[in-house]
Amino acid sequence: MEIEVIKTKDKNRLNFIIRGSNDTFVNALRRTIISEVPTLAVEDIILVENTSPVLDEIVAHRLGLIPLTTPPDEFTVASECENCGGEGCHVCSVSLTLDVEANDEDVTSVYSKDLISNDSKIVPVADKIQVAKLGPGQKITLEAIAMMGRGKEHAKWSPVVTCSYRYYPKVIQDSSKCTGCDECVDACPKNILKVIKKVVKLTAPLECLLCDLCTKACAPYESLVMGKVDGDYIFFLESTGALPPKEIFKKATEILKSKAKDFENAYKVAHETFMKKKK
Repeated sequence: MEIEVIKTKDKNRLNFIIRGSNDTFVNALRRTIISEVPTLAVEDIILVENTSPVLDEIVAHRLGLIPLTTPPDEFTVASECENCGGEGCHVCSVSLTLDVEANDEDVTSVYSKDLISNDSKIVPVADKIQVAKLGPGQKITLEAIAMMGRGKEHAKWSPVVTCSYRYYPKVIQDSSKCTGCDECVDACPKNILKVIKKVVKLTAPLECLLCDLCTKACAPYESLVMGKVDGDYIFFLESTGALPPKEIFKKATEILKSKAKDFENAYKVAHETFMKKKK
């Protein structure tokens, strides 16, 4: 298996090509990234005062969906914490406070930047995520408890905005049937096909959507099909900002290796037990 990283301008995005793999592994990697890589997110709030028009439950929900920067390897997943049994402690959680009051004349917006953490490494990834609007004299005061969790427990703990893959495209053509009409070129929404002496070439494979519009355009002539390179995939992930995308990828591969090792050990135990019973 080979991996080729594609450069991107966005620090929260990671694009790469996986060569020599299969659907099972690539999809397992995708699912692990989405549901298994842990991050911090607000789980509980201790509400002191809320005179805003936003219900307490909605405030808690909105705070939970604010991504928080998560230092790698510094916290344990709350549900797996042996120190507190998932109740929340310094090993699996961190405290943040929110205390905003509008003056008697103006409307005041409460933003994610108003969440003050007791750990400088754990802060909202963006300042302008709106939580509520306060009318004159209204106030929100609370303590938020952020815990370490996994996306399979709740989407707020998923480290990615999106994570997907697609097959690496390949033009499969019978040039003897090509009429040189350029209909496939005109049908391509990305303008990445070119016909040179009745040979169709894909100029930017990474941009191809595999939409099959070119295939449909050539259907009357049966000259072209947009196929795929067996075992090759274009993989894309975008981080919420809680973790760098390379760290997410690294953690996902570590989790996959750990699960494979656990399965191997469980199989050995089951096999040994079976053989003993057989004797």
